[in-house]
Amino acid sequence: MTFFNSESFGLLKNYLDVASLRQKVVAHNIANLNTPGYKRLIVSFEDKLKEALNSEKLPLTVPLKQHLNKRPDWQQVSLSPERNYTTTMRADANNVDLEQEMTLLTTNTICYNLAVQRLSGKFEQLSYVITSRGR
Repeated sequence: MTFFNSESFGLLKNYLDVASLRQKVVAHNIANLNTPGYKRLIVSFEDKLKEALNSEKLPLTVPLKQHLNKRPDWQQVSLSPERNYTTTMRADANNVDLEQEMTLLTTNTICYNLAVQRLSGKFEQLSYVITSRGR
């Protein structure tokens, strides 16, 4: 398995894509704060990822050994935003709560920075391996 095809690298890359999309969605929600009838958009990647990982339960009996190596395909998890129709905060039917969006924006920024730091650490490990090999 190569560095760029490793599962942790792929998950970090996907998470950075999700965090970037979530940032755009939250900014779009905030921009439509005063639009009557606007329903906020959400990105529910973590729930979909959990579903994908839990959907591939192994049966009690496995006919062939190679079936044990079957891993859930978390890379197929959808990254499209969805409308949230469940709540309406105001009389104009707009359900954007500025405080909630700002909290989500802050949380997303922190998680994005953590993922970037982790990915940076992986590149530092790779750099160390490459430079120490010639010694």
